[in-house]
Amino acid sequence: MMSPRRVIAAIAAVLLLAWAVVPLARGLLLVRGGAATPFSATLSVPHEEVTFAASDGVRIAGTYLPADGARATVVLVHGFRNTRADMLEHAMFLHDAGYAVLLYDSRGCGQSAGTFAVGAAEDRDIIGAVDFLKTPPRPGSTHVAVLGVSLGAGDALLAAARDPRIEAVVADSSWADERVQLERMASLPLGPVALPLLPYEPALVDWLVGARLEDARPRDEVARIAPRPLLLIHSADDQNATTPLADAQALLAAAGEPKELWIAPRGGHAGAFGAVRDEYTRRVIAFLRGAFR
Repeated sequence: MMSPRRVIAAIAAVLLLAWAVVPLARGLLLVRGGAATPFSATLSVPHEEVTFAASDGVRIAGTYLPADGARATVVLVHGFRNTRADMLEHAMFLHDAGYAVLLYDSRGCGQSAGTFAVGAAEDRDIIGAVDFLKTPPRPGSTHVAVLGVSLGAGDALLAAARDPRIEAVVADSSWADERVQLERMASLPLGPVALPLLPYEPALVDWLVGARLEDARPRDEVARIAPRPLLLIHSADDQNATTPLADAQALLAAAGEPKELWIAPRGGHAGAFGAVRDEYTRRVIAFLRGAFR
C-alpha cells in the first residue's frame, strides 16, 4: 500500500500534468473546425459545384451561381466553423439582383480540405476564389466583390487589403484583431478564478494552421483597401466578445474613403440580415450598384 505522502505526490503529479496539457488539448480543439458536412441544398437557379485551390494550395469546395449579364461576381465568406450552406440566403438575394455568386466552405469546414485557421489564414481561401474567377475569366468576373460575415468579415478585409483585384467589400460583424482569442489562451476559467496556463498555446495554434494569429489584424490593414469602397455592417446589440461594436467603429476610423458603417438596430452577432432583412438587402444592393456603375 502506498504511503499517504506518495498518494499526495501522485495526485499532485497528475494534476500538474493535466494543467500542462490543457493548452495542447484546447489548441487542438480550436483548430478542429466544423464537421465534414456534405453540401446538399436544393437550388432553384443554375449552379455548378466547383473546387479550387486557395493561394497556399488548400483544396476548397464551393458552389458557383452564374447570372446572365452579370456586371460583377460576389464571393461569400461564412462565419466561425460554419459552411457555405449558411450563406445560401445571401446568395439568392444577390443572384436575384443580377450578380453572379461564388460561395464555398472555408478551409477545415464542410467539404473543404485543410485546417481551420481561426481567421489567421482564411484570407488565402478568398484570394484563391478570386484566382478561380479570373483564370480563366468567368462571365461577370471582370469585377469582384467580397461579402463576409463574422469570422469571414475580418478575412474579407484582410484579403481585400492584400489583393487589389477585390474591388468592393461588405464586412458584416467583423473583428478587428485576434486579441480576445489570444487573451483566452493565457488562462483557464474555473468559476470565479482564472487559472494561469503555460503560454505555448498561441505558438501551437500558429504551427497547426501555418499562420500567426497575432498577425491577423484587419484594423491595421483596412486602410489599404481605399480607394475601393467598403461597407461595414454591425448590430447595435452585438454582445459577442470578439466583435464588439467598438471594433466596427475602430475599423471605420482606420479605413480610407469611400467607407460606410451601417449600425443595424438589432440582430445580435451576425444577425442583422435575419432581423432587418429588407433594409439589409437594400443597403447591400445599393452599395454594390454604387461600386460597379
